[in-house]
Amino acid sequence: MKKQDIMMVVILGVLLVLWTMFGQKLTGGSQPPPPTAASTNTFSTSNAVSALAKADAITAPPAPAATNAAPAVESEPARPPQPEQTLLLTNDCLEVVVSSKGAGLNSVVIKKYRESVDKKSGPVKLDFIQRRALAPVQLAGIPSEADFELKPTADGRGADLEYRSSKGLIFHRTITLPAGESYLLTVADSLKNANTETLKLPAYGLQLGAMHDLPGETPQSGYVNLGVDALPGGGDKVQYLGGEYGDLFAARKSAQSLAVPEHLESPWPKIGRLDWLAVKNKYFTQILLPNDATDSPHLWATRTLNPDEKPGAPKAESLTTLKSVAATCMFPEAQIEGEKPVARTMQFYVGPKLYSALAPLKRNVIAVMELGDILGPICKVLLWTMNAIAGVWPYNYGLAIMLLTILIRVIFWPLTHKSTQSMKRMQAVQPLMKDIREKFKDNPQKQQQEMMKLYKEHKINPLGGCLPMLIQIPVFIALFYVLRSAIELRFAPFLWIKDLSEAENLLPFGFTIPLLGWSAVNILPILMAVTMAWQQKLTPSTGDAQQQKIMMIMPVMMLFFFYNFASGLSLYWTTNQVLMIIQLYWQRRHPTALAKA
Repeated sequence: MKKQDIMMVVILGVLLVLWTMFGQKLTGGSQPPPPTAASTNTFSTSNAVSALAKADAITAPPAPAATNAAPAVESEPARPPQPEQTLLLTNDCLEVVVSSKGAGLNSVVIKKYRESVDKKSGPVKLDFIQRRALAPVQLAGIPSEADFELKPTADGRGADLEYRSSKGLIFHRTITLPAGESYLLTVADSLKNANTETLKLPAYGLQLGAMHDLPGETPQSGYVNLGVDALPGGGDKVQYLGGEYGDLFAARKSAQSLAVPEHLESPWPKIGRLDWLAVKNKYFTQILLPNDATDSPHLWATRTLNPDEKPGAPKAESLTTLKSVAATCMFPEAQIEGEKPVARTMQFYVGPKLYSALAPLKRNVIAVMELGDILGPICKVLLWTMNAIAGVWPYNYGLAIMLLTILIRVIFWPLTHKSTQSMKRMQAVQPLMKDIREKFKDNPQKQQQEMMKLYKEHKINPLGGCLPMLIQIPVFIALFYVLRSAIELRFAPFLWIKDLSEAENLLPFGFTIPLLGWSAVNILPILMAVTMAWQQKLTPSTGDAQQQKIMMIMPVMMLFFFYNFASGLSLYWTTNQVLMIIQLYWQRRHPTALAKA
Protein backbone atom coordinates (compact mmCIF):
# COMPACT_ATOMS: atom_id res chain seq x y z
CA MET A 1 0.00 0.00 0.00
CA LYS A 2 1.31 3.45 -0.94
CA LYS A 3 2.19 5.93 1.79
CA GLN A 4 -0.56 8.35 0.82
CA ASP A 5 -3.06 5.48 0.91
CA ILE A 6 -1.93 4.51 4.38
CA MET A 7 -2.34 8.10 5.55
CA MET A 8 -5.79 8.33 3.94
CA VAL A 9 -6.94 5.10 5.55
CA VAL A 10 -5.57 6.15 8.94
CA ILE A 11 -7.42 9.49 8.79
CA LEU A 12 -10.64 7.80 7.65
CA GLY A 13 -10.25 5.16 10.30
CA VAL A 14 -9.61 7.66 13.09
CA LEU A 15 -12.58 9.80 12.09
CA LEU A 16 -14.90 6.82 11.83
CA VAL A 17 -13.67 5.24 15.06
CA LEU A 18 -14.28 8.55 16.86
CA TRP A 19 -17.70 8.77 15.25
CA THR A 20 -18.32 5.17 16.24
CA MET A 21 -17.00 5.21 19.79
CA PHE A 22 -18.62 8.46 20.76
CA GLY A 23 -21.33 8.66 18.12
CA GLN A 24 -22.77 5.30 19.02
CA LYS A 25 -22.94 6.33 22.61
CA LEU A 26 -24.45 9.64 21.66
CA THR A 27 -25.32 8.93 18.04
CA GLY A 28 -24.38 5.65 16.38
CA GLY A 29 2.05 9.24 -17.98
CA SER A 30 10.10 15.00 -30.56
CA GLN A 31 11.36 11.54 -29.33
CA PRO A 32 14.42 12.33 -27.28
CA PRO A 33 17.85 11.30 -28.50
CA PRO A 34 19.32 8.23 -26.83
CA PRO A 35 20.80 9.06 -23.43
CA THR A 36 24.56 9.34 -23.29
CA ALA A 37 27.04 9.88 -20.51
CA ALA A 38 27.13 13.54 -19.53
CA SER A 39 28.18 15.56 -16.56
CA THR A 40 24.66 16.99 -16.18
CA ASN A 41 23.10 13.52 -15.88
CA THR A 42 19.96 14.59 -17.77
CA PHE A 43 18.22 13.76 -21.02
CA SER A 44 17.89 16.45 -23.68
CA THR A 45 14.22 17.03 -24.58
CA SER A 46 11.88 19.90 -25.41
CA ASN A 47 11.15 19.99 -21.69
CA ALA A 48 13.80 19.38 -19.08
CA VAL A 49 13.66 15.66 -18.25
CA SER A 50 15.48 14.13 -15.36
CA ALA A 51 16.41 10.45 -15.14
CA LEU A 52 16.33 9.35 -11.57
CA ALA A 53 16.31 6.36 -9.30
CA LYS A 54 15.21 4.61 -6.22
CA ALA A 55 16.69 1.51 -4.65
CA ASP A 56 15.10 -1.83 -4.00
CA ALA A 57 17.23 -3.66 -6.33
CA ILE A 58 17.76 -5.92 -9.33
CA THR A 59 20.67 -7.46 -11.14
CA ALA A 60 20.50 -8.48 -14.78
CA PRO A 61 20.94 -12.24 -15.24
CA PRO A 62 24.29 -13.11 -16.80
CA ALA A 63 24.52 -13.67 -20.52
CA PRO A 64 24.99 -17.29 -21.63
CA ALA A 65 28.57 -18.38 -21.32
CA ALA A 66 30.59 -18.60 -24.53
CA THR A 67 33.82 -20.38 -25.26
CA ASN A 68 35.25 -17.32 -27.00
CA ALA A 69 34.21 -13.77 -26.23
CA ALA A 70 31.79 -12.56 -28.89
CA PRO A 71 32.40 -9.14 -30.49
CA ALA A 72 30.01 -6.43 -29.35
CA VAL A 73 27.62 -4.86 -31.85
CA GLU A 74 29.17 -1.57 -32.99
CA SER A 75 27.35 1.73 -33.19
CA GLU A 76 25.46 2.34 -36.42
CA PRO A 77 26.85 5.02 -38.80
CA ALA A 78 24.51 7.97 -39.34
CA ARG A 79 22.07 7.59 -42.26
CA PRO A 80 20.16 10.29 -44.13
CA PRO A 81 16.72 10.70 -42.49
CA GLN A 82 13.74 9.37 -44.43
CA PRO A 83 10.14 10.66 -44.45
CA GLU A 84 8.11 9.15 -41.64
CA GLN A 85 5.64 6.45 -42.55
CA THR A 86 2.69 5.56 -40.34
CA LEU A 87 0.18 2.74 -40.22
CA LEU A 88 -3.20 2.88 -38.48
CA LEU A 89 -4.36 -0.19 -36.59
CA THR A 90 -7.94 -0.11 -35.36
CA ASN A 91 -10.58 -2.19 -33.63
CA ASP A 92 -13.71 -1.45 -31.62
CA CYS A 93 -11.75 0.07 -28.73
CA LEU A 94 -8.53 1.57 -30.09
CA GLU A 95 -6.92 3.50 -32.93
CA VAL A 96 -3.17 2.92 -32.83
CA VAL A 97 -0.73 4.86 -35.03
CA VAL A 98 2.50 2.90 -35.65
CA SER A 99 5.51 4.91 -36.84
CA SER A 100 8.49 3.90 -38.99
CA LYS A 101 10.56 6.20 -36.78
CA GLY A 102 11.94 4.02 -34.03
CA ALA A 103 9.27 1.30 -34.54
CA GLY A 104 7.11 2.87 -31.83
CA LEU A 105 3.59 4.20 -31.40
CA ASN A 106 2.86 7.87 -32.16
CA SER A 107 -0.53 7.85 -30.48
CA VAL A 108 -3.40 5.77 -29.20
CA VAL A 109 -7.04 6.88 -29.34
CA ILE A 110 -9.30 5.21 -26.77
CA LYS A 111 -12.64 5.35 -28.56
CA LYS A 112 -15.12 4.68 -25.77
CA TYR A 113 -14.01 7.45 -23.42
CA ARG A 114 -14.30 11.15 -24.12
CA GLU A 115 -11.45 13.50 -23.28
CA SER A 116 -13.25 15.96 -21.03
CA VAL A 117 -16.52 16.47 -19.19
CA ASP A 118 -17.82 18.38 -22.25
CA LYS A 119 -20.07 15.89 -24.04
CA LYS A 120 -18.93 17.32 -27.39
CA SER A 121 -15.27 16.61 -26.70
CA GLY A 122 -13.52 13.95 -28.76
CA PRO A 123 -12.25 10.59 -27.49
CA VAL A 124 -9.26 10.28 -25.21
CA LYS A 125 -5.99 10.49 -27.13
CA LEU A 126 -2.68 9.48 -25.62
CA ASP A 127 -0.05 11.41 -27.57
CA PHE A 128 3.35 9.70 -27.56
CA ILE A 129 5.02 11.72 -30.32
CA GLN A 130 7.55 13.16 -27.85
CA ARG A 131 8.35 9.71 -26.50
CA ARG A 132 7.10 6.90 -28.72
CA ALA A 133 5.62 4.03 -26.77
CA LEU A 134 7.30 0.64 -27.35
CA ALA A 135 10.27 2.23 -29.12
CA PRO A 136 13.53 0.40 -28.34
CA VAL A 137 16.23 2.47 -26.67
CA GLN A 138 19.99 1.87 -26.59
CA LEU A 139 19.51 -1.01 -29.04
CA ALA A 140 23.01 -2.01 -30.16
CA GLY A 141 23.84 1.44 -31.52
CA ILE A 142 20.63 1.72 -33.59
CA PRO A 143 19.47 5.37 -33.30
CA SER A 144 16.23 5.97 -31.43
CA GLU A 145 14.88 7.76 -34.52
CA ALA A 146 16.06 5.01 -36.89
CA ASP A 147 13.97 4.60 -40.05
CA PHE A 148 12.40 1.16 -40.09
CA GLU A 149 10.78 -0.45 -43.10
CA LEU A 150 7.06 -0.47 -42.33
CA LYS A 151 4.32 -2.50 -43.98
CA PRO A 152 1.01 -4.10 -42.88
CA THR A 153 0.84 -7.77 -42.03
CA ALA A 154 -0.89 -10.16 -44.44
CA ASP A 155 -4.09 -10.24 -42.37
CA GLY A 156 -4.23 -6.46 -42.01
CA ARG A 157 -4.38 -6.69 -38.22
CA GLY A 158 -0.80 -5.67 -37.59
CA ALA A 159 2.36 -3.86 -38.63
CA ASP A 160 5.68 -5.40 -39.70
CA LEU A 161 8.79 -3.31 -39.04
CA GLU A 162 12.40 -4.15 -39.89
CA TYR A 163 15.79 -2.48 -39.59
CA ARG A 164 19.02 -3.93 -41.04
CA SER A 165 22.17 -2.68 -39.44
CA SER A 166 25.31 -2.24 -41.53
CA LYS A 167 27.01 -4.42 -38.91
CA GLY A 168 24.77 -7.42 -39.61
CA LEU A 169 22.10 -6.97 -36.92
CA ILE A 170 18.53 -7.44 -38.16
CA PHE A 171 15.75 -6.19 -35.88
CA HIS A 172 12.28 -7.37 -36.90
CA ARG A 173 9.10 -6.43 -35.06
CA THR A 174 5.45 -7.34 -35.50
CA ILE A 175 2.77 -5.34 -33.66
CA THR A 176 -0.70 -6.91 -33.76
CA LEU A 177 -4.04 -5.49 -32.62
CA PRO A 178 -6.85 -8.08 -32.51
CA ALA A 179 -10.30 -7.34 -33.89
CA GLY A 180 -13.28 -6.70 -31.66
CA GLU A 181 -13.16 -5.23 -28.18
CA SER A 182 -9.59 -5.42 -26.97
CA TYR A 183 -7.06 -3.04 -25.45
CA LEU A 184 -4.24 -5.58 -25.72
CA LEU A 185 -1.56 -5.47 -28.43
CA THR A 186 0.94 -8.27 -29.06
CA VAL A 187 4.54 -7.26 -29.77
CA ALA A 188 6.92 -9.87 -31.20
CA ASP A 189 10.58 -8.85 -31.57
CA SER A 190 13.28 -10.89 -33.29
CA LEU A 191 16.97 -9.94 -33.34
CA LYS A 192 18.97 -11.85 -35.96
CA ASN A 193 22.64 -11.97 -36.86
CA ALA A 194 23.43 -11.88 -40.60
CA ASN A 195 27.08 -12.63 -39.90
CA THR A 196 28.65 -16.01 -39.37
CA GLU A 197 30.27 -15.11 -36.06
CA THR A 198 28.39 -14.65 -32.82
CA LEU A 199 27.52 -11.07 -31.84
CA LYS A 200 27.19 -9.74 -28.32
CA LEU A 201 23.96 -7.76 -27.92
CA PRO A 202 24.22 -5.16 -25.11
CA ALA A 203 21.36 -4.55 -22.74
CA TYR A 204 18.57 -2.45 -24.27
CA GLY A 205 15.11 -1.30 -23.29
CA LEU A 206 11.55 -0.78 -24.47
CA GLN A 207 10.01 2.47 -23.32
CA LEU A 208 6.47 3.26 -22.30
CA GLY A 209 5.05 6.58 -23.45
CA ALA A 210 4.72 9.48 -21.04
CA MET A 211 1.46 9.78 -19.09
CA HIS A 212 -0.01 13.02 -17.78
CA ASP A 213 -3.27 14.08 -16.20
CA LEU A 214 -6.13 14.56 -18.65
CA PRO A 215 -8.58 17.50 -18.51
CA GLY A 216 -10.74 17.37 -15.41
CA GLU A 217 -8.60 14.83 -13.59
CA THR A 218 -7.31 16.91 -10.71
CA PRO A 219 -5.36 15.17 -7.94
CA GLN A 220 -6.84 15.28 -4.48
CA SER A 221 -4.87 16.89 -1.69
CA GLY A 222 -2.00 14.61 -0.67
CA TYR A 223 -2.63 12.15 -3.51
CA VAL A 224 -0.84 11.96 -6.89
CA ASN A 225 -2.74 10.53 -9.87
CA LEU A 226 0.38 9.71 -11.91
CA GLY A 227 2.13 6.46 -11.11
CA VAL A 228 4.80 3.93 -12.03
CA ASP A 229 3.90 0.40 -10.90
CA ALA A 230 6.00 -2.75 -11.17
CA LEU A 231 5.56 -6.37 -10.18
CA PRO A 232 8.72 -8.29 -9.33
CA GLY A 233 8.97 -11.63 -11.12
CA GLY A 234 7.42 -14.54 -9.32
CA GLY A 235 5.87 -12.33 -6.65
CA ASP A 236 2.46 -10.88 -5.95
CA LYS A 237 3.48 -7.68 -4.10
CA VAL A 238 3.21 -4.76 -6.52
CA GLN A 239 5.61 -1.85 -5.97
CA TYR A 240 3.86 1.49 -6.31
CA LEU A 241 6.83 3.68 -7.18
CA GLY A 242 4.52 6.66 -7.64
CA GLY A 243 4.06 6.75 -3.91
CA GLU A 244 7.76 7.50 -3.52
CA TYR A 245 8.16 10.32 -6.05
CA GLY A 246 10.10 12.45 -3.63
CA ASP A 247 12.69 9.70 -3.27
CA LEU A 248 12.46 8.15 -6.74
CA PHE A 249 13.10 11.49 -8.41
CA ALA A 250 15.56 12.95 -5.92
CA ALA A 251 19.02 13.81 -7.21
CA ARG A 252 21.50 11.49 -5.52
CA LYS A 253 25.19 12.35 -5.46
CA SER A 254 26.65 9.14 -4.02
CA ALA A 255 28.09 6.81 -6.66
CA GLN A 256 27.41 3.10 -6.32
CA SER A 257 28.96 0.25 -8.26
CA LEU A 258 26.10 -1.36 -10.17
CA ALA A 259 25.65 -2.39 -13.80
CA VAL A 260 23.49 0.56 -14.84
CA PRO A 261 23.62 2.91 -17.86
CA GLU A 262 26.45 5.42 -17.46
CA HIS A 263 24.26 8.49 -17.92
CA LEU A 264 22.35 7.79 -14.70
CA GLU A 265 23.55 9.55 -11.59
CA SER A 266 22.26 6.81 -9.29
CA PRO A 267 21.35 3.11 -9.55
CA TRP A 268 17.96 2.03 -10.79
CA PRO A 269 15.63 0.03 -8.60
CA LYS A 270 16.61 -3.58 -8.07
CA ILE A 271 13.24 -5.26 -7.93
CA GLY A 272 14.23 -8.71 -9.14
CA ARG A 273 12.82 -10.19 -12.32
CA LEU A 274 10.08 -8.00 -13.70
CA ASP A 275 6.70 -9.58 -14.45
CA TRP A 276 5.23 -6.33 -15.73
CA LEU A 277 5.75 -2.58 -15.72
CA ALA A 278 3.05 0.10 -15.87
CA VAL A 279 2.71 3.86 -16.07
CA LYS A 280 -0.64 5.49 -15.46
CA ASN A 281 -2.70 8.56 -14.76
CA LYS A 282 -5.93 8.59 -12.79
CA TYR A 283 -8.01 6.42 -15.13
CA PHE A 284 -5.77 5.14 -17.98
CA THR A 285 -2.66 3.02 -18.08
CA GLN A 286 0.04 1.41 -20.23
CA ILE A 287 1.23 -1.99 -19.09
CA LEU A 288 4.11 -3.94 -20.65
CA LEU A 289 3.88 -7.66 -19.91
CA PRO A 290 6.90 -9.65 -21.13
CA ASN A 291 5.96 -13.26 -21.76
CA ASP A 292 9.26 -14.41 -20.29
CA ALA A 293 9.51 -12.81 -16.88
CA THR A 294 13.10 -13.96 -16.42
CA ASP A 295 14.14 -11.86 -19.41
CA SER A 296 13.29 -8.39 -18.07
CA PRO A 297 15.33 -7.39 -15.08
CA HIS A 298 15.76 -3.61 -15.27
CA LEU A 299 13.68 -0.49 -14.75
CA TRP A 300 14.08 3.20 -15.51
CA ALA A 301 11.74 6.05 -14.67
CA THR A 302 11.64 9.62 -15.97
CA ARG A 303 9.50 12.67 -15.41
CA THR A 304 9.00 16.08 -17.02
CA LEU A 305 9.95 19.11 -14.97
CA ASN A 306 8.39 22.54 -15.05
CA PRO A 307 10.64 25.11 -16.77
CA ASP A 308 11.13 26.94 -13.47
CA GLU A 309 11.84 23.82 -11.43
CA LYS A 310 15.40 22.81 -10.71
CA PRO A 311 16.54 19.17 -10.75
CA GLY A 312 16.84 17.79 -7.25
CA ALA A 313 14.03 19.95 -5.86
CA PRO A 314 12.69 19.05 -2.41
CA LYS A 315 10.10 16.30 -2.16
CA ALA A 316 7.15 18.61 -1.61
CA GLU A 317 8.10 20.73 -4.65
CA SER A 318 8.63 17.60 -6.77
CA LEU A 319 5.14 16.39 -5.94
CA THR A 320 3.39 19.64 -6.72
CA THR A 321 5.22 20.17 -10.02
CA LEU A 322 5.01 16.62 -11.34
CA LYS A 323 3.65 16.82 -14.89
CA SER A 324 4.29 13.41 -16.47
CA VAL A 325 5.75 10.02 -15.76
CA ALA A 326 7.27 7.38 -18.01
CA ALA A 327 9.26 4.20 -17.59
CA THR A 328 11.42 1.79 -19.57
CA CYS A 329 11.73 -1.96 -19.25
CA MET A 330 15.35 -3.03 -19.70
CA PHE A 331 16.33 -6.41 -21.19
CA PRO A 332 19.62 -8.11 -20.37
CA GLU A 333 22.53 -8.51 -22.75
CA ALA A 334 22.53 -11.60 -24.94
CA GLN A 335 24.57 -13.33 -27.63
CA ILE A 336 23.18 -13.79 -31.14
CA GLU A 337 24.45 -16.75 -33.13
CA GLY A 338 24.10 -16.92 -36.89
CA GLU A 339 20.94 -19.00 -37.22
CA LYS A 340 19.59 -18.64 -33.68
CA PRO A 341 17.76 -15.29 -33.32
CA VAL A 342 16.89 -13.78 -29.96
CA ALA A 343 13.08 -13.66 -29.85
CA ARG A 344 11.11 -11.69 -27.29
CA THR A 345 7.32 -11.61 -27.23
CA MET A 346 5.26 -9.41 -24.97
CA GLN A 347 1.80 -7.99 -24.52
CA PHE A 348 1.08 -4.28 -24.29
CA TYR A 349 -2.11 -3.07 -22.64
CA VAL A 350 -3.11 0.51 -23.32
CA GLY A 351 -6.51 1.63 -22.16
CA PRO A 352 -8.75 2.30 -19.16
CA LYS A 353 -8.20 1.03 -15.64
CA LEU A 354 -11.32 -1.07 -16.10
CA TYR A 355 -11.69 -4.15 -13.91
CA SER A 356 -13.36 -6.29 -16.57
CA ALA A 357 -10.53 -5.53 -19.03
CA LEU A 358 -7.64 -5.91 -16.58
CA ALA A 359 -8.72 -8.97 -14.61
CA PRO A 360 -8.31 -11.45 -17.54
CA LEU A 361 -4.64 -10.42 -17.86
CA LYS A 362 -3.97 -12.09 -14.49
CA ARG A 363 -0.47 -11.63 -12.93
CA ASN A 364 -2.16 -9.30 -10.41
CA VAL A 365 -2.38 -6.60 -13.10
CA ILE A 366 -5.61 -5.47 -11.47
CA ALA A 367 -3.40 -3.92 -8.78
CA VAL A 368 -2.89 -0.82 -10.96
CA MET A 369 -6.39 0.19 -9.83
CA GLU A 370 -5.09 0.42 -6.25
CA LEU A 371 -8.11 -1.15 -4.65
CA GLY A 372 -6.08 -1.94 -1.57
CA ASP A 373 -4.37 -5.08 -0.35
CA ILE A 374 -6.43 -6.27 2.59
CA LEU A 375 -9.71 -4.75 1.43
CA GLY A 376 -9.29 -5.82 -2.22
CA PRO A 377 -11.97 -8.57 -2.09
CA ILE A 378 -14.52 -6.21 -0.53
CA CYS A 379 -13.68 -3.56 -3.15
CA LYS A 380 -14.25 -6.04 -5.98
CA VAL A 381 -17.63 -7.07 -4.60
CA LEU A 382 -18.73 -3.44 -4.18
CA LEU A 383 -17.52 -2.49 -7.68
CA TRP A 384 -19.26 -5.50 -9.25
CA THR A 385 -22.47 -4.75 -7.37
CA MET A 386 -22.47 -1.06 -8.30
CA ASN A 387 -21.90 -1.90 -12.00
CA ALA A 388 -24.58 -4.59 -11.88
CA ILE A 389 -27.10 -2.13 -10.44
CA ALA A 390 -26.21 0.60 -12.96
CA GLY A 391 -26.32 -1.93 -15.83
CA VAL A 392 -29.85 -3.11 -15.05
CA TRP A 393 -31.51 -0.02 -13.64
CA PRO A 394 -31.45 2.99 -13.42
CA TYR A 395 -28.50 3.40 -15.86
CA ASN A 396 -27.19 6.24 -13.72
CA TYR A 397 -24.27 5.89 -11.34
CA GLY A 398 -25.58 8.47 -8.92
CA LEU A 399 -28.73 6.44 -8.35
CA ALA A 400 -26.63 3.26 -8.42
CA ILE A 401 -24.54 4.59 -5.51
CA MET A 402 -27.71 5.40 -3.59
CA LEU A 403 -29.19 1.95 -4.24
CA LEU A 404 -25.89 0.35 -3.24
CA THR A 405 -26.02 2.35 -0.01
CA ILE A 406 -29.55 1.11 0.66
CA LEU A 407 -28.41 -2.47 0.04
CA ILE A 408 -25.51 -2.07 2.46
CA ARG A 409 -27.82 -0.52 5.03
CA VAL A 410 -30.28 -3.42 4.69
CA ILE A 411 -27.45 -5.94 5.16
CA PHE A 412 -26.28 -4.16 8.29
CA TRP A 413 -29.79 -3.42 9.61
CA PRO A 414 -29.69 -6.10 12.33
CA LEU A 415 -26.36 -4.78 13.59
CA THR A 416 -27.42 -1.14 13.71
CA HIS A 417 -30.75 -2.17 15.24
CA LYS A 418 -28.93 -4.01 18.01
CA SER A 419 -26.61 -1.07 18.44
CA THR A 420 -29.54 1.26 19.08
CA GLN A 421 -31.05 -1.25 21.46
CA SER A 422 -27.82 -1.37 23.46
CA MET A 423 -27.66 2.42 23.61
CA LYS A 424 -31.25 2.62 24.86
CA ARG A 425 -30.52 0.18 27.64
CA MET A 426 -27.30 2.01 28.50
CA GLN A 427 -29.26 5.25 28.68
CA ALA A 428 -31.80 3.70 31.01
CA VAL A 429 -29.20 2.64 33.58
CA GLN A 430 -27.23 5.89 33.60
CA PRO A 431 -28.57 6.91 37.04
CA LEU A 432 -27.56 3.53 38.49
CA MET A 433 -24.10 3.78 36.91
CA LYS A 434 -23.70 7.26 38.40
CA ASP A 435 -24.60 5.93 41.84
CA ILE A 436 -22.01 3.14 41.56
CA ARG A 437 -19.29 5.60 40.54
CA GLU A 438 -20.10 7.80 43.51
CA LYS A 439 -20.37 4.94 45.97
CA PHE A 440 -17.12 3.23 44.97
CA LYS A 441 -15.09 6.20 43.75
CA ASP A 442 -12.23 5.24 46.07
CA ASN A 443 -12.29 1.56 45.03
CA PRO A 444 -11.88 1.21 41.23
CA GLN A 445 -11.80 -2.58 41.39
CA LYS A 446 -15.06 -2.80 43.29
CA GLN A 447 -16.56 -0.17 41.01
CA GLN A 448 -15.70 -2.31 37.99
CA GLN A 449 -17.20 -5.40 39.58
CA GLU A 450 -20.44 -3.62 40.34
CA MET A 451 -20.60 -2.20 36.83
CA MET A 452 -20.22 -5.68 35.31
CA LYS A 453 -22.91 -6.96 37.63
CA LEU A 454 -25.20 -4.14 36.49
CA TYR A 455 -24.52 -4.90 32.84
CA LYS A 456 -25.32 -8.57 33.38
CA GLU A 457 -28.50 -7.85 35.30
CA HIS A 458 -29.85 -5.52 32.60
CA LYS A 459 -28.47 -7.58 29.66
CA ILE A 460 -26.18 -4.80 28.47
CA ASN A 461 -23.12 -5.33 26.27
CA PRO A 462 -20.74 -2.39 26.86
CA LEU A 463 -19.43 -2.79 23.32
CA GLY A 464 -22.86 -3.27 21.81
CA GLY A 465 -23.15 0.35 20.81
CA CYS A 466 -19.87 0.63 18.90
CA LEU A 467 -18.91 -2.90 17.76
CA PRO A 468 -21.56 -3.14 14.99
CA MET A 469 -20.38 0.15 13.53
CA LEU A 470 -16.73 -0.89 13.75
CA ILE A 471 -17.60 -3.84 11.52
CA GLN A 472 -18.90 -1.41 8.89
CA ILE A 473 -15.70 0.69 8.77
CA PRO A 474 -13.88 -1.69 6.34
CA VAL A 475 -16.86 -1.45 3.99
CA PHE A 476 -16.73 2.34 4.06
CA ILE A 477 -12.96 2.45 3.41
CA ALA A 478 -13.35 -0.14 0.62
CA LEU A 479 -16.03 2.01 -0.98
CA PHE A 480 -13.66 4.99 -0.69
CA TYR A 481 -11.13 3.02 -2.80
CA VAL A 482 -13.79 1.99 -5.32
CA LEU A 483 -15.26 5.46 -5.83
CA ARG A 484 -11.72 6.90 -6.15
CA SER A 485 -10.59 4.32 -8.75
CA ALA A 486 -13.69 3.37 -10.75
CA ILE A 487 -13.52 4.78 -14.29
CA GLU A 488 -17.26 4.18 -14.50
CA LEU A 489 -17.76 7.34 -12.40
CA ARG A 490 -15.58 9.46 -14.71
CA PHE A 491 -17.82 12.23 -16.08
CA ALA A 492 -20.88 10.40 -14.74
CA PRO A 493 -23.58 13.07 -14.10
CA PHE A 494 -26.18 13.12 -11.35
CA LEU A 495 -28.65 15.96 -10.79
CA TRP A 496 -26.54 19.15 -10.56
CA ILE A 497 -23.29 17.14 -10.45
CA LYS A 498 -21.40 16.91 -13.75
CA ASP A 499 -18.77 14.41 -12.63
CA LEU A 500 -19.19 12.02 -9.71
CA SER A 501 -15.46 11.29 -9.70
CA GLU A 502 -14.64 14.92 -8.81
CA ALA A 503 -15.83 17.50 -6.33
CA GLU A 504 -18.92 19.40 -7.50
CA ASN A 505 -17.21 22.82 -8.02
CA LEU A 506 -20.57 24.51 -8.56
CA LEU A 507 -19.64 28.13 -8.00
CA PRO A 508 -15.89 28.80 -8.33
CA PHE A 509 -14.57 31.43 -5.95
CA GLY A 510 -11.90 32.62 -8.37
CA PHE A 511 -9.33 32.00 -5.67
CA THR A 512 -8.29 29.24 -3.30
CA ILE A 513 -8.71 29.53 0.44
CA PRO A 514 -5.30 29.08 2.06
CA LEU A 515 -4.72 25.92 4.09
CA LEU A 516 -8.20 24.57 3.29
CA GLY A 517 -7.65 24.34 -0.48
CA TRP A 518 -11.31 25.23 -1.13
CA SER A 519 -11.89 26.96 -4.48
CA ALA A 520 -15.62 26.50 -5.13
CA VAL A 521 -18.97 25.81 -3.50
CA ASN A 522 -19.68 22.11 -2.92
CA ILE A 523 -23.16 21.28 -1.64
CA LEU A 524 -22.94 17.56 -0.87
CA PRO A 525 -20.25 17.81 1.85
CA ILE A 526 -22.38 20.46 3.56
CA LEU A 527 -25.47 18.21 3.37
CA MET A 528 -23.35 15.39 4.75
CA ALA A 529 -22.30 17.46 7.76
CA VAL A 530 -25.90 18.57 8.37
CA THR A 531 -27.24 15.01 8.28
CA MET A 532 -24.50 13.89 10.67
CA ALA A 533 -25.51 16.59 13.15
CA TRP A 534 -29.18 15.67 12.68
CA GLN A 535 -28.49 12.01 13.35
CA GLN A 536 -26.52 12.97 16.43
CA LYS A 537 -29.53 14.73 17.92
CA LEU A 538 -31.83 11.79 17.23
CA THR A 539 -29.76 9.01 18.73
CA PRO A 540 -29.85 8.13 22.42
CA SER A 541 -27.55 10.19 24.59
CA THR A 542 -25.66 9.03 27.63
CA GLY A 543 -25.59 12.55 28.98
CA ASP A 544 -21.79 12.68 29.01
CA ALA A 545 -20.92 16.35 28.37
CA GLN A 546 -17.40 15.59 27.13
CA GLN A 547 -18.68 13.11 24.57
CA GLN A 548 -21.32 15.57 23.42
CA LYS A 549 -18.65 18.21 22.78
CA ILE A 550 -16.61 15.75 20.74
CA MET A 551 -19.65 14.78 18.72
CA MET A 552 -20.42 18.42 17.96
CA ILE A 553 -16.97 18.70 16.34
CA MET A 554 -17.24 15.48 14.27
CA PRO A 555 -19.59 16.82 11.53
CA VAL A 556 -17.31 19.84 11.12
CA MET A 557 -14.23 17.59 10.86
CA MET A 558 -15.92 15.39 8.25
CA LEU A 559 -16.94 18.53 6.29
CA PHE A 560 -13.34 19.74 6.10
CA PHE A 561 -12.04 16.28 5.26
CA PHE A 562 -14.59 15.45 2.53
CA TYR A 563 -15.03 18.90 0.98
CA ASN A 564 -12.70 18.33 -2.02
CA PHE A 565 -13.27 14.58 -2.28
CA ALA A 566 -15.10 12.87 -5.14
CA SER A 567 -18.78 13.83 -4.94
CA GLY A 568 -19.70 10.15 -5.32
CA LEU A 569 -18.22 9.44 -1.90
CA SER A 570 -20.08 12.34 -0.28
CA LEU A 571 -23.26 11.09 -1.98
CA TYR A 572 -22.77 7.67 -0.41
CA TRP A 573 -22.14 9.00 3.09
CA THR A 574 -25.02 11.49 2.93
CA THR A 575 -27.41 8.78 1.74
CA ASN A 576 -26.17 6.53 4.52
CA GLN A 577 -26.86 9.24 7.11
CA VAL A 578 -30.36 9.90 5.75
CA LEU A 579 -31.16 6.19 5.94
CA MET A 580 -29.94 6.12 9.54
CA ILE A 581 -32.17 9.07 10.37
CA ILE A 582 -35.15 7.25 8.83
CA GLN A 583 -34.29 4.17 10.87
CA LEU A 584 -34.12 6.20 14.08
CA TYR A 585 -37.52 7.81 13.43
CA TRP A 586 -39.00 4.37 12.73
CA GLN A 587 -37.59 3.04 15.97
CA ARG A 588 -39.09 5.96 17.86
CA ARG A 589 -42.53 5.16 16.49
CA HIS A 590 -42.13 1.43 17.12
CA PRO A 591 -40.51 1.19 20.54
CA THR A 592 -41.93 -2.29 21.14
CA ALA A 593 -40.03 -3.61 18.09
CA LEU A 594 -36.88 -2.19 19.61
CA ALA A 595 -37.61 -3.77 22.95
CA LYS A 596 -38.14 -7.20 21.38
CA ALA A 597 -34.93 -7.01 19.28
